[in-house]
Amino acid sequence: MNLPSLDSFYRLFLVPGMTHCFGGNGAWNIGQLQQSPTNSSSHNALLALVDWVENGVAPDNITGVDSTGKNERVHCRFPAEQSLFDGEK
Repeated sequence: MNLPSLDSFYRLFLVPGMTHCFGGNGAWNIGQLQQSPTNSSSHNALLALVDWVENGVAPDNITGVDSTGKNERVHCRFPAEQSLFDGEK
């Protein structure tokens, strides 16, 4: 299988600075904790998945927040390069 055939049902988001499931130095909070800063599919991986399955809106990126809740970073889907999205909010 190659990327065009996977695109309709598979997306991979790499989160720099994230440890195994949460924590680390990066903008790792993508909605997996109860204290998530927003209830939006742009900041919550589960809500983005629900939006994809129920409404056909596939995510191209997801915004992560660091442990302070002050710094955000847009995580793009593989194979796009992260540097293309740095600085976006």
